[in-house]
Amino acid sequence: MQRSPFIFSDEPRYRIARHLAFWIVFFISQAAVSLVVPSLFNRSNRERMFEATFGQLLYLPGQLILVYTLLYFVIPKFILKTKYKLAVLWIIILCIITGFVASISYWLWVDDIFRLYFGINEKFIEKKVFSSYIPVGFINGLRVSLVVAGFATSIKILKQWYEKEYRNTVLQKEKLNAELQSLKAQLHPHFLFNTLNNIYSITQNSSPVASEMLVKLSDLLRYILYQCDQPLVKLSQEFQLIKDYVALEKIRYTKDLDIDVSLPPDENGYYISPLLLLPLVENCFKHGSSKLIEQPWIKIQAEQKDGFLLVKLINARPADPVGDGFENGIGLKNVKKRLDLLYPGRHELKIISEPGVFIVNLKLELDKEQNGKQTG
Repeated sequence: MQRSPFIFSDEPRYRIARHLAFWIVFFISQAAVSLVVPSLFNRSNRERMFEATFGQLLYLPGQLILVYTLLYFVIPKFILKTKYKLAVLWIIILCIITGFVASISYWLWVDDIFRLYFGINEKFIEKKVFSSYIPVGFINGLRVSLVVAGFATSIKILKQWYEKEYRNTVLQKEKLNAELQSLKAQLHPHFLFNTLNNIYSITQNSSPVASEMLVKLSDLLRYILYQCDQPLVKLSQEFQLIKDYVALEKIRYTKDLDIDVSLPPDENGYYISPLLLLPLVENCFKHGSSKLIEQPWIKIQAEQKDGFLLVKLINARPADPVGDGFENGIGLKNVKKRLDLLYPGRHELKIISEPGVFIVNLKLELDKEQNGKQTG
């Protein structure tokens, strides 16, 4: 599905161009209306041109306040999170502020601009004191601001709807592709687990370490096969998966591995997309400890704060790593892609790659319900 970068890209050049185009189109349309409507009141051509050009610009400060506060504060913080009462309250407050700002801007500049436009010797009506101008300026400024805010809000909501539909479409395609790939190389789960159980029975006495590894591997496979077909799983289950994986890796390492894992109990019943954190943990071993000959160490920390999950992973790495590291490989690209699709605007991922150490910081807004409804 092709998407126009001018409409959907977040690059600064496209965003600036989008906003400039919006204001230019709106200004031209409002100017056209001002040129037509005043003719019904027998106003001169020069007065109509003044109203169509400078008259519209004098209300611009109020329009900017209303439009951008709606787009980048009220809509994402309240409307999209179904907090409609707070949204209505903020809109009322914004309307009052917008009306006064529009009144002030018009009152401050209209007389001087009018004189420059019509000529210094042509007298305009005597400027009124601000208190007497408030009602007219408030109503006119708010009227114009509400029109532009209505257009901007409609465009913003339509864009949000399209983005959501686009993400759903991409996720459906990726899910279908993953299912097809899985079918091509799938072993029947019962056969797989029966085989693992048989190997476990054989190695239980002869190789206790191999038996323990089989138990951990069986738990991992059971979670992946039977739990990860849901869009969300309990955070406690995802933490348990990480603990099992770390335990399996600790058994695999024959050299000393200093590993510190701190995963708090989930007392709030949050949910998370399955297998979202595992690639980051796997990276600590794959591109860190497995490359070191001496003193490998890994630190995995997680905490919950105000509905967010804060994860920090640090691992030792060679000072001069050879080959493609995780920061340049497909692993990180897949993680970033999943985060962008599943948690748009709800996550922060920071990667710090330095000689001898690799750090990953992830901040993620958690879901409170399994159906994916946002908690905010």
